[in-house]
Amino acid sequence: MTQRLRLGVLTRVYAPDASPRVLHNTLALIEAAEALGFDSAWVAQHHFGRETGRLPSPLVLLAAASRRTSRIALGTGVIVLPLETPLRVAEDAAVLDALSAGRLQLGFGAGFEPDVFDVFGRTFDARAIDQANALAALRDAFDGVPLGEAGATLQPPAPTLSARIWQATSGVEAVARNGHGLIVARSAQHGEAALIARYRRAWTEAHAPRIALVRAVIPGADTARVDAQLAPDILNYAARLAQAHGAPAPQQADVARLLDQFGVLRGAPDAIVAALRDDPAREGITDLVVQVQTFSTSLDDALQRLETVARTIAPALGWSPSSASPPLTL
Repeated sequence: MTQRLRLGVLTRVYAPDASPRVLHNTLALIEAAEALGFDSAWVAQHHFGRETGRLPSPLVLLAAASRRTSRIALGTGVIVLPLETPLRVAEDAAVLDALSAGRLQLGFGAGFEPDVFDVFGRTFDARAIDQANALAALRDAFDGVPLGEAGATLQPPAPTLSARIWQATSGVEAVARNGHGLIVARSAQHGEAALIARYRRAWTEAHAPRIALVRAVIPGADTARVDAQLAPDILNYAARLAQAHGAPAPQQADVARLLDQFGVLRGAPDAIVAALRDDPAREGITDLVVQVQTFSTSLDDALQRLETVARTIAPALGWSPSSASPPLTL
């Protein structure tokens, strides 16, 4: 029997400024996703507003989201685990999972910004081993292994959370050995289809593997108009990358090339559907997770794009809402 495709939305909690408004808008986006029948909503962690992401504490925001929703899975995509104390993450996650009636999905990554590690007093070059040790400690806590000489155990108990851990990494063999889900985003260095194939080959668990493919999906009237809308954000982002590498700043004429380079699927819904059908990484995934925002996307625009994904794009790929949901009023 073919497994039903699950549909998620990922927000990086982007905003041009640090106003708390972006946190409230993120909660509204998650509520809208549930009303549209999305299966999951994921939030990314960014410290100090890096890349204009405004959420350093994903579990805190998801706790608020759990009180405004009843069905949708709530995921971290991702927490930079080497910067955290594993047992404290386990405690916070256990409380959130209890509050949300078992809806938490925990995605972790090792991080990629040396200066952020420096601020936290952590060693950037040790992040891989720190991540592995932290994941082992998390699993022990979730599985009820006695902690310390007194034999304390995690409270509240969270015995099923180990089965809801995900990782975003190119070290997919370790992810498979641990029985964790794999989060695959756009990567110029590692082909996504090849990563997924390696992960599947290394999988040894009796249950089916979990693979979440992340794609930026920006529907609109046509590609030219979407490109014009996204141009300021993509040029600013590319300019920061160019400056960091001592390269020339991009120009207006580079917009379409940059959007293609960063894997942004955009334009008319039927064109996006065709691109996703042809995506070599889509075969065998369990979850399609879409991003519908860039740095300056308004909440209204994000909600309209989300509705187009749910009403038009995802159904054309074989997805159906996870439950009957009322129409979304924009």
